[in-house]
Amino acid sequence: MSLGDDMLGEILIRLPSLPSLASAALASPRLCSVASSPAISDRFLSRAPLLGYFVSAPRPRGAVPAFHRALLRRDRHLAAVVRRGDFHLTDFEEYKWRIMDCRHGLLLLSSDPYLVVFDPISHSRLRITHNHKSITSNSSQFHCFLPACSVSPTSFRVLSLENRSGRVLAHVYSSRTGEWCSHTRAPEGITAPRSDDHRWPVHSGGSIYWRGSRLLRLTSLHVGSMEFCHVALPKNLDSDPSLCVVGETEDGTTCLVAMVHSLLRVWFRKEDKSWEQQWEVDASKWYPLLSHVKKVCGVTAGVVLISMGIENGALHYCAFRLIKNALQPKLQLEADFFTSSGWVRPYFMAWPRPTLKAGSSNTKKTSLEDQEAGGSKKKTSLKHQEAGS
Repeated sequence: MSLGDDMLGEILIRLPSLPSLASAALASPRLCSVASSPAISDRFLSRAPLLGYFVSAPRPRGAVPAFHRALLRRDRHLAAVVRRGDFHLTDFEEYKWRIMDCRHGLLLLSSDPYLVVFDPISHSRLRITHNHKSITSNSSQFHCFLPACSVSPTSFRVLSLENRSGRVLAHVYSSRTGEWCSHTRAPEGITAPRSDDHRWPVHSGGSIYWRGSRLLRLTSLHVGSMEFCHVALPKNLDSDPSLCVVGETEDGTTCLVAMVHSLLRVWFRKEDKSWEQQWEVDASKWYPLLSHVKKVCGVTAGVVLISMGIENGALHYCAFRLIKNALQPKLQLEADFFTSSGWVRPYFMAWPRPTLKAGSSNTKKTSLEDQEAGGSKKKTSLKHQEAGS
């Protein structure tokens, strides 16, 4: 550590992979700062590693969300990141939390009336306070992250959708400013997401998508213009529309995935807003167990999460990464686990990770008490803070 930053960068840039870089960066705040610089991190931009899946109950029941590791035995550096992190959310056992979203290596957790952003790798967190002048108490039920801002990649944004007088209103929180900003209401006919697997918002291609009240179309919110619109499903969709899931490929292309029995069908959304079917393959060629698929649950960064139904009293899930080539896609097994019912959210490793200090691009770690008190030195427990409020 007596070396200069330039020499440390020369050492870090020779590491073999992004997980090994992140593992080394956890050794000290200084190494983390050097490893997060664009000169270093840009050399490691590649496929985002899937660390595992979080499962939380649709309605908090006192149990913290469970974490199921992906198949990390192939990479000891990824396994080390999981071991060092707090993926079992040990600091959240006192409250009834549910996970609203996983993005940018961060978790967005909700426990009425609190909203907390948590980084399980660095163990840091930030509680977000609602701006009650613009957001009606208990009316905003749906929250998710927005895509990272290219101007400030170490910041993050949170979208909150509110039902007000039958109209949907969007509010956006920016960690760069530490403030909420309200936008115009959605046109009539736009409905907010519902809390079930087929209607929960998903990220793709710079927009947020969710299933509307009608099965044959989707609702989207473009995060750049903050405009709502309806998106029709493909006309050649032969299967039940409720069995189709919108998502994103590894390069961020908006896609639609349907799986009936073992037949996997994938559509891409083109620039002219139309759908084009890309693949139709028999997934059981790679894994025989895929001959009895119940439904597709989600598609994130090219990883397809599939429900295999109930086995021995538990729900069986598998995750496969779509690997594109010139002829047809191949499937690579990423995860295979059993769990109870609930919302299943994938956690991908992101680097560099956004800072959790509101209103600053500084990467220095701060505790939840420091962040909520505006960086003061005085520390009190979360229980005392809630009692005081």
